[in-house]
Amino acid sequence: MAKNKPSQGARKTETLTLRLDPKVKMMIEMISRIRRQSITGVVEAAIEEIAFDLDVPFFYGKETSTWSLSNVITEVWSTDESERFINTCYHLPTLLTYEEQRIWETIKASKVFLATDATVMETFWEVEGLGRLDRSSVRIWWAYLLEHVDEHKDSRTIVPFEPPF
Repeated sequence: MAKNKPSQGARKTETLTLRLDPKVKMMIEMISRIRRQSITGVVEAAIEEIAFDLDVPFFYGKETSTWSLSNVITEVWSTDESERFINTCYHLPTLLTYEEQRIWETIKASKVFLATDATVMETFWEVEGLGRLDRSSVRIWWAYLLEHVDEHKDSRTIVPFEPPF
């Protein structure tokens, strides 16, 4: 069976470029030699350890509680970018960037993304005052939505999204 090249289809890993202090880089290299791990393995293990100990405000069902970041990621993660985004917006609203807030507010202001009786893939949770979102609609229109928000980034108000066809 042929494997996908990086330019074909979804990638299983992501590339990250970092600027490190030379002393820190040497520490990472020494850790990788001692543990007989790749540098990538050392960095991944360190990040996972931090995520296990880092507390995050997690929102669910009108209540915010504190969860470890590793547990939050388990709850929010999806291989689908649009699904991951709406999960992050709902569960971690205090951590959104300005650009993410604009996309989220556009989703909430756009009728095409609200669940109806005909919806087959709705969110398991409700957006206060709106109800559930139609996950399949967000997925279908995701690329167009991002373009729409970018086109209206200078608008002082949220411009609801309308499907182009």
